[in-house]
Amino acid sequence: MYSRKEEIIDRAKHAVIDLDESEVERIALEAVKAGINPVDLIECGFIEGIKAVGDLFEEGKSQLSQIFQASHIVESGIDVLKPVIIDSKQDVCWFGNLVVSM
Repeated sequence: MYSRKEEIIDRAKHAVIDLDESEVERIALEAVKAGINPVDLIECGFIEGIKAVGDLFEEGKSQLSQIFQASHIVESGIDVLKPVIIDSKQDVCWFGNLVVSM
């Protein structure tokens, strides 16, 4: 059985795979309210979703444009999380839209 954190992260991953931008943004807000570390959501949810879209492309089950769309959707989710990450006391480093946790 999933914990609340695992369930939210799994939903984030699948929202990226489904290319559902509004759901990604909703999940990002839900994760913030649930106190989930935003970097965990990015790494384990959003990035894993993009990897899965890439895997589908390699298998011939999606198009290259869907990888770009997934990337754009993840950026929307990160935009929701940015203020929380910036306001947090944890050590993170930004490279454009890429977040690296220290």
